[in-house]
Amino acid sequence: MGGGFYSSMAYSAMSDSRGYKTASASQIFTSRRMDPQMDPKEANIRESRDGPDHPESVAIIVALDVTGSMGDIPMRLIREDFPKMMDAIIQRVKDPQILFMGIGDYSCDAAPLQVGQFESSTEMLTKWLTTTWLEGGGGGNSWESYSMAWLFASRHTAIDCLEKRGQKGILITIGDEPLNPEIPGEIISRYTTESQASRISSEDLYKEVCNKYHTFHINVEHGRFRDDVVGSWRQVVGQNIVTVQGAEGVAPKIAELVLDNVKHSFGTLASAPGTANHKPDDEEMML
Repeated sequence: MGGGFYSSMAYSAMSDSRGYKTASASQIFTSRRMDPQMDPKEANIRESRDGPDHPESVAIIVALDVTGSMGDIPMRLIREDFPKMMDAIIQRVKDPQILFMGIGDYSCDAAPLQVGQFESSTEMLTKWLTTTWLEGGGGGNSWESYSMAWLFASRHTAIDCLEKRGQKGILITIGDEPLNPEIPGEIISRYTTESQASRISSEDLYKEVCNKYHTFHINVEHGRFRDDVVGSWRQVVGQNIVTVQGAEGVAPKIAELVLDNVKHSFGTLASAPGTANHKPDDEEMML
């Protein structure tokens, strides 16, 4: 997957023709259950591969919390922030390939994990984002199943940027709840192709996924700071949790994390592996 190109002009035309600016969430995100094409049980491997259009592909995973309190993030992306995010990325990264995931709660939701494909074109990026089922669930257990994104990325993706060039991909989860402490083996077997899975803690899974991806979490605050949220993440990911205020901060932070942690197509490595805080210096910004 991953052929074709992104164009802000094409996105603007698509947005106008589909009425994204005025359509409701149910009119844009039309899935009323998990689309079979996004079922991780049917997706053994998602591939980010080099090709004629993108000879130096960079694998980027954006995993969106689609439980009740987070439904405004996908809507804001579609209506206004997605083209800004993509324009910022492609100015510095020539061959990005983005995979969208949906994250829920494995203890109570029908679709705690949904997985798209690595794509680069305007049409296909939009397809997988809008195919995601906004289930709107989430339970009373004070966490969502964010580390299921880590599980799939670590064990069920193949990415040329790492295999051919030693460049890790970028994995970003977005949500407003604490990190789930573990994934039971029976949940792994139920929602992936691993038939004989064993329980794994989120801490161990984070160490595992970091072998393949620079891995971050964007914590979305809704008007008040929650120590329980930030603390649960900090214990596992250290400084690789960043906080934004509301939906409007998500897309700019995604672009920033990508640009700070990708070996740019124009010859410079923006940050050391696994760090979120580097800002390119003046010389880098001129490249």
